[in-house]
Amino acid sequence: MAADTPKPFAFQLPDNAPPDMQAIALLGEGLDTLRAAVAELAAGYDDLRGRVDSQQPGRRQPATVPVPLRWQDLDRVQASNTWVWLINWVGWVVARYQLAEELPRCWPKHPPLVEELTALCAAWYAAYGDDASADAPLLWHERLARARIRLHDWDDATRCRNGTHSDRRIELNWPSTWRLDALETAEDDLAGRRPAVDPGTDTDGGDQP
Repeated sequence: MAADTPKPFAFQLPDNAPPDMQAIALLGEGLDTLRAAVAELAAGYDDLRGRVDSQQPGRRQPATVPVPLRWQDLDRVQASNTWVWLINWVGWVVARYQLAEELPRCWPKHPPLVEELTALCAAWYAAYGDDASADAPLLWHERLARARIRLHDWDDATRCRNGTHSDRRIELNWPSTWRLDALETAEDDLAGRRPAVDPGTDTDGGDQP
């Protein structure tokens, strides 16, 4: 049985209420605001997880992912779409190119790796797009080869590995929980971003055209 939804704090202050009673009322209002924020974040996490679990990389970069892509410029909705796009692609490329031993599964926690993988992902979509030249995939693989050197350097720096092996094990995989860890990190990132603004909303106080 689902838990009952907490009722909003209702406290009618009498006239000339003492300071301690006023403080209690303010605390109750703050708790209501916090409860609503937590519920919003929980709903966002569920939505993010559902989209990650249900999608695979397509042939075209989703229209919801900005181009050019600069993480520092993304609002919460844009970042949510971009995390889904990137997490799905990284999961695919790690499995396809057997990179689990080279790329730490905690890559979302390392901004340099996020930026490196974002660039690789965007370049992959461009290389395999309908309008790409015949040698574009080859050029992408050359970029991947150089990127793997940089990823190895980051791996040495972070010491974030699945384990140390003397022989490369093709069957080596990330633990099954890596995607949940990635989603939690993505949700932490979304919580700190500004809300999406309706394009029709007047943000500067002027008249709408």
